[in-house]
Amino acid sequence: MKKNSPSGANALVIKDLNTRLVRQALKNARVSTVRDLAGMTGLSTVTVAGIVQALVAGGAAREGELVPSNGGRPSRLYRFDEQQASVLVLFTREIEGRDTACLRVADLYGQIVASENHPLEAGSLEAFEPFIDRMLVRFPSISALGFGLPGIEYGGTIVALDYHKLVGAPIIDHFQSRYGIPVVFENDVNAAVLGRGRQEGAATSEAYLYFPRKYPPGSGIRIEGRLLKGSRHFAGEVGFLPLGIAWGDPNLTESIEASSSAAAQVIVSLAAVLDPESVVLFGEFLTPTHLAEIRIRCRSLMPEESLPQISLTEDFTQDFQDGLVGLTLELLDL
Repeated sequence: MKKNSPSGANALVIKDLNTRLVRQALKNARVSTVRDLAGMTGLSTVTVAGIVQALVAGGAAREGELVPSNGGRPSRLYRFDEQQASVLVLFTREIEGRDTACLRVADLYGQIVASENHPLEAGSLEAFEPFIDRMLVRFPSISALGFGLPGIEYGGTIVALDYHKLVGAPIIDHFQSRYGIPVVFENDVNAAVLGRGRQEGAATSEAYLYFPRKYPPGSGIRIEGRLLKGSRHFAGEVGFLPLGIAWGDPNLTESIEASSSAAAQVIVSLAAVLDPESVVLFGEFLTPTHLAEIRIRCRSLMPEESLPQISLTEDFTQDFQDGLVGLTLELLDL
């Protein structure tokens, strides 16, 4: 069998690197000419022209219209094809007290192109399959799958989850084997804190606290822009703090005083250990009145100058979705 010579192997590596460089430049620009791409990448126009033609042939780019070129021959525009592949993310939310499966299909720019919500009985991994199957039929371009659930995955297996029947389930292997595409799992609040970190002006160090009605709270923690997961992915499981709080008790969420006191204890615990710049709170029952009471109670537990900024968000789903889509897109080499 003929083997590539060292120089031939190097040429293949260089070609691959150049292709990635041009593809990323076109993706960032969205629309560009060969000449402009050459300027962005530092490659020759001849090299870029060949790569662009290969991208068009492979479906990664599309030819656009001709545009004037400073008195010379018109230049052809090329457009990055953000629909050449897509990702499907599935996450769960408690909406009006009911467990709900939320499915989103996103293009390569992270834009949502399809959205569905379904009531969920999460008794097994198979419970998710009808929702996923329908989306794959609608969007054959789906090339990666992301799960965001309120629990912990370690080594590809769910080791803790609010849906107790799924504990021990090999979620990564199960869905990779069934669908033949890469799969990622992330804790719901971890995904949300990553999504919020993508926003302009986001704090570099932040804790994101989610208070459901029926389950213990969870926290996603971003320190210096990086997600803190811990050695066993258990970081942020604040429901295990020994605070003596009856999480999930309806009386807790129905009382402003009780729920504010509980939230303040969690915030101060996080602040004392992690010292984040910001703490963001979400819970369907939380209101500006809760926020004011939480701040008062925090000041009674810790010096005010040591407290982080404390705020409410009204759009946990958007933060969650943005973070999970971003993580799932990272599975694709596009």
